Amino acid sequence: MLGKHVLEPGEKTELKVNYSTEGRPGLFEKKVIFTTNIPGQEKIDIFMIRGNVQEAPSARISVTPRRVALDEAERRAGKKQAFSIANEGSIPLEINRIRLRDDSKIFLDGAVTGNITIEPGQTKTIELELDPDEGAEPAQKYILIECNARNAGDSGYFLIVQYGKR
Repeated sequence: MLGKHVLEPGEKTELKVNYSTEGRPGLFEKKVIFTTNIPGQEKIDIFMIRGNVQEAPSARISVTPRRVALDEAERRAGKKQAFSIANEGSIPLEINRIRLRDDSKIFLDGAVTGNITIEPGQTKTIELELDPDEGAEPAQKYILIECNARNAGDSGYFLIVQYGKR
């Protein structure tokens, strides 16, 4: 928006243009266009900016498997499940908490036992003890991994544990 909305003939004003790149990695193209009341020049292209915004350094988490389905025997007995956690980012991945979404079980509390650190390009395997479930109906529980990964979201990176067929 101009410093003024209307300019008289011969009058000048300063124009500042900012493009915030935060959270917008990749190629971009932006145009600055004036809209006028001049017949035949209702829209005037002033300039265009093109560029490539590099992604900020960050940790990126990837977990395999992302979903675990327990059969009837595993549902009744529980299961020790191995998860491979990879850091696909460019800075160390710091995992500070692993818990069920409803907080009924905490698998890792970094404040007590220390965080898990995974260097860029590295993978660590962890084992979690999945509790038995006595229900007969299909059910799902969500495991949240709280960490500094850009792709984890505010509540954490989630895994799904499925009890029974859906």
